[in-house]
Amino acid sequence: MFQKLPSRATFIKLVHFLLAGLPSFLIAVPLNILFVRYCGWPMPAAYALVLVIQVTINFWICVNYVFNRDLSRSLPSLFVTFLAGILSARIMDWGIYSLLTWLGMNYILAQFLNVALFSILKFSFAKRTLEGTHSPSA
Repeated sequence: MFQKLPSRATFIKLVHFLLAGLPSFLIAVPLNILFVRYCGWPMPAAYALVLVIQVTINFWICVNYVFNRDLSRSLPSLFVTFLAGILSARIMDWGIYSLLTWLGMNYILAQFLNVALFSILKFSFAKRTLEGTHSPSA
């Protein structure tokens, strides 16, 4: 029923993965303000671009510093897969957050639950994608 605990190396990669998200987050907030307040963009369009920029920065950090890159795949191929998977997780994250808060859960608690859940899922996805362990033969 329960899987074994992750190895020390996997745990260290998870910590690095979580830390890798900090630079893009710190850039995302001012960018969102810039696009909405100073450029006059609609909020959904601004946030969509901010998310793509965040995922792009995270990809670069992850592929260069967190994971052992699968050299059998090109960087553009890895990026497209990473972008699609992480943005899909973001959409699911938003949906679950919206549902939990609609059901009456405190919004901060809902955010923390989602961070915990989706950080693990995004890490697992990124590791499989960027290190090439997503295929049955790997």
